Amino acid sequence: MEKPQENFENFLLQSNLDSVKKFFDKKQENKMDLTNTPWITLAVGTELQRLLKDRVISPGMKVLEVGCSIGVESCFLAKHGMNVTGIDFIPKTIEVAKKYAKLVGADVNFICCDFLKLEEKGLKGTFDFIFDQGCFHHVPIADRNKYAEKVASLLKREGIFFLRSFSNRMIPSPTNDGPIRLSSDDIYNNFYLYFITEHLYLFNNLPLPNPTSYKPQIFWSYLGRKR
Repeated sequence: MEKPQENFENFLLQSNLDSVKKFFDKKQENKMDLTNTPWITLAVGTELQRLLKDRVISPGMKVLEVGCSIGVESCFLAKHGMNVTGIDFIPKTIEVAKKYAKLVGADVNFICCDFLKLEEKGLKGTFDFIFDQGCFHHVPIADRNKYAEKVASLLKREGIFFLRSFSNRMIPSPTNDGPIRLSSDDIYNNFYLYFITEHLYLFNNLPLPNPTSYKPQIFWSYLGRKR
C-alpha cells in the first residue's frame, strides 16, 4: 500500500462535520440544480451493477446506502427486490430523493440524518449490505474509525460493505473544498479491523467537464466482508 498523499488545505476545510455540511449547503444554497451538484448523473455505477450481476448482492437483502444523495442507486436496488434504506444529511436532497422514488416507482425508506448519529433516528438492526458512493471521502480524519465501527455494527456477520471514493490519483480540487483524496492506506488501514478485504482497486469513473479539460475521476472500489 502506498503512503497517503496528504492535502492539508483540503483537510483543514473538511476537518469536522460542520465544515462538510457547509460545503454541501453552499453547493445547494439556492436549489438542487445539476450545475451545483455535478455528482448527480442519474447513472447507476457499473461497479455496483457488477455486484448484482455476479450475485454478490441479490433480491431479498436488507440494504443501507450511506450518503444516498437523490437516491438513484437506492431506487435501482429496490427495483431489483431489495429492502433499501437510504440516508443523507441534507434535507433538500432527501426531499428530491423521495420525489425521484415516487417517479420511478421504487419503495425506499429515505431518512435525513447524520450517519454517525443514526441512533438518534432509532435505526437499529443488521443489514446484509451497506454501500457508500461518496460519503467516506468527506469524513474528517478524526471520525474515520467511528465511521468504520458504525458500518460494522450495522452489518450482520459476513455482511458486505462496498465503498467508492475519490483517490489521490485524481487532480486536486481547484477550490480546495471538495472530497478528500484518499490513498489505499487510508481505506485499508481504516477498515481492516472490522472487514476482510475482498478487493481494493482503482477505476475511472465518469469524467466531469471543466473549462480546461475533460478528465476521468479516478476512484477506489473497495469491497469488505465483516469479520
